[in-house]
Amino acid sequence: MEIFRGSAHLPGADREWGIELEIDWAEKEVTIRIADAPGGLKEWPGLAVQTFGPMEEVVFRTKGIPPLFTHWWHFTRGGHDELVGIMLGLPDFQGVWRTRPLVMSKVGE
Repeated sequence: MEIFRGSAHLPGADREWGIELEIDWAEKEVTIRIADAPGGLKEWPGLAVQTFGPMEEVVFRTKGIPPLFTHWWHFTRGGHDELVGIMLGLPDFQGVWRTRPLVMSKVGE
């Protein structure tokens, strides 16, 4: 299990949020934690998790993170202690797909 932290201004959010990613590569389990997210929920499991290589790349979906609710996440290992990737939010009311690049630094195992 590895834990990564970073920050990003997710599509639809009013400001940048701190984001924590916990991943168990062997079990293909991912959890996103956002302490700054509005409302009572602060943790979302990864759905449809796909990994490539033993610990090199991961793609997953989350549902329920406000305000866009469904996000796709794709990370690759940029170095031993970082993940580099992109978050894709479903299209907004104007049909525009919103994306944000992310760099996550490893903070624990």
